[in-house]
Amino acid sequence: MVLRLLIAIIFGYLLFKLIRGWKTLAGERSAKRPVLGEDLVEDPFCHTYIPISHARKAEIGGKTLYFCSQACFEGYQKRGKK
Repeated sequence: MVLRLLIAIIFGYLLFKLIRGWKTLAGERSAKRPVLGEDLVEDPFCHTYIPISHARKAEIGGKTLYFCSQACFEGYQKRGKK
């Protein structure tokens, strides 16, 4: 009886490790896959890279600039006025 219980515990542990290993491998495979999509642009104020569709676009001094947020856009404008 004790031997059966010990075998069941060992089998359950090995099954747990096997399933957890598969999940880890699946996560690593998806993380290594190249992401196909749109171009990234750099915010000139905070230097964050953001997808062009999520960026706030502004024409400043004849140049098109992209900002990650309204706060960065305003910070850039304030810094330029100093």
